[in-house]
Amino acid sequence: MNEPRALHDEGERATEPERLWREALVAVGGAAPQRGAPARSPVGRYLDPERHRAELAALRRWPHAVAPAARVAAPGDWVTAQLLGVPILLVRGDDGELRAFINVCRHRGALVAAPESCGAARSRFVCPYHSWTYDASGRLVGRPHEDDFPHVPRETAGLVDLPVTVACGLVWVIPQQLAGFDWQAHFGALGAELGRLGYDGAAQSPHERRFVQPSNWKLVLDANLESYHFQYAHRATIAHLFHDNVVQQASFGNHQRIVLPKRSLAESGASSADWEQLGRHANIIYFFFPSTFLLWEGDHANAFNVTPRTAESCATASWMVVPAAQHERRSASHWERNWTIFWDAIDEDFALAAAMQSGLASGANASLAFGANEFACELFERAVDALVAEAGPGDQRSG
Repeated sequence: MNEPRALHDEGERATEPERLWREALVAVGGAAPQRGAPARSPVGRYLDPERHRAELAALRRWPHAVAPAARVAAPGDWVTAQLLGVPILLVRGDDGELRAFINVCRHRGALVAAPESCGAARSRFVCPYHSWTYDASGRLVGRPHEDDFPHVPRETAGLVDLPVTVACGLVWVIPQQLAGFDWQAHFGALGAELGRLGYDGAAQSPHERRFVQPSNWKLVLDANLESYHFQYAHRATIAHLFHDNVVQQASFGNHQRIVLPKRSLAESGASSADWEQLGRHANIIYFFFPSTFLLWEGDHANAFNVTPRTAESCATASWMVVPAAQHERRSASHWERNWTIFWDAIDEDFALAAAMQSGLASGANASLAFGANEFACELFERAVDALVAEAGPGDQRSG
């Protein structure tokens, strides 16, 4: 059985595109297809309210992508988002520092900035309820009738700050206070690889989409960790581009990289390639556990973050991320066309996940089956199980 690979050697990564190209040629030739252990996934993972609450608590300790870095690139830029039930405010200060806060006034708990909004050239945030005013560093800098609050000193009433960073062209936030998080270790080799490909704070983001999906969040992510469904679910969109049921997967801790060779790869006749050529003839999924996918397609990546809202629904935020150098070379119609192609296919996955969710409570299945070809799904599900177990019953707070 050809098991999933774990990569750690820096020298090996130095020639990654050549190695990935050669492995893809072997895979599409039908020799030793990559497989793992078959498994079953209990339906309780996708239905149980207690499990949902445990997942919320565990996931709040991990980074999630919340916005494109381009949205908060200049001093005064700001954007709000909702993440695992926590309202988030991102703001780039006049000092150039990007900060994240819980978007909640410290007086009576109103939202300081409107939900799902953004803007520029702003250095003050004024609560609409009683006009408590905060600056871009989160400090409380003004409030009416100051003398009425001797028990709430200004220096103790600033906005609650959260861990935040920029990586892979996206802003990542941990939605609870957590000291000393090692961002570099979290992104590791996969983050460094995307950085070398131009996915950093300078990347552009010409398209964005947000919606609520009527299925458990893990069903959506499972669908993007295997290609077994391509020839059937995507027969009207992208199936003709790819080989049936072929993936080249590697694990980086709980993160995964999956290469999806296109039929054109073997047809090119090349025995080796650089990143540019690989990008033309394969798609590469970079999955940053627990919730963020970047699908690299050569001159751009389409990213989405999926997090639970209820046991049976999830929040999806998606962005196109384009390295600045690539963005200059292409017209707006090129990016629009690629965004449409991406979502025409992904919408098919989301629709099937919703249909699956509607059938889970029927009793037809006590568990779902992962074939040996769907081993990456089981790797992800086991990693979520471990997160929940590590959090323990004392952390299973309701969202």
